[in-house]
Amino acid sequence: MKTRFLAVALLSAFALPVLAQGSAPLDTLRQDNAQIRRDQRDINQDKRDIARDRQGLNQDRRERNFDQRKEDQAIRRGDTAAAQKWDARRTHEQNEINRDKRDLAHDRADLSQDRRQRAQDVHKRNVAARNAH
Repeated sequence: MKTRFLAVALLSAFALPVLAQGSAPLDTLRQDNAQIRRDQRDINQDKRDIARDRQGLNQDRRERNFDQRKEDQAIRRGDTAAAQKWDARRTHEQNEINRDKRDLAHDRADLSQDRRQRAQDVHKRNVAARNAH
C-alpha cells in the first residue's frame, strides 16, 4: 500500500509539470488565433467603410457635376444670379468631395495597418507553433 502511494506521489510530481507545460502553448495558440480573428474583423470593417465612402464620394461627384451643368446653362442664358447660386452649391459639393477623399485615404491607411498587424500576428503564431513541437 505504501509502495503504491509512493509510486502515485512520484508519478504525479513528475506528470503535473509536464501537463502544465502542455497546455501553455495551446493557450498561447488560442490567444494568437483570437487576436488574428479580431484583426480580420477590423479588416472587414475597414473594407465596408471604404465601400461606403466610395459610394458617398460618387454621389457627391454626381451632385457637383449636376450643379456645374446648371451653372453653365445659367451662364448661357445670361442669368448671373442663378449662375452664382449654382457656383456656390458646386463649391460646397467640391468641399464635401475633398472631405470624403481624405476620409477614404484614412480608411485605406487603417486597412493597410490592420493587414500588417494581422500578418505579424499570423507570423508570431506560426513561429510559436513551430517552436512548441
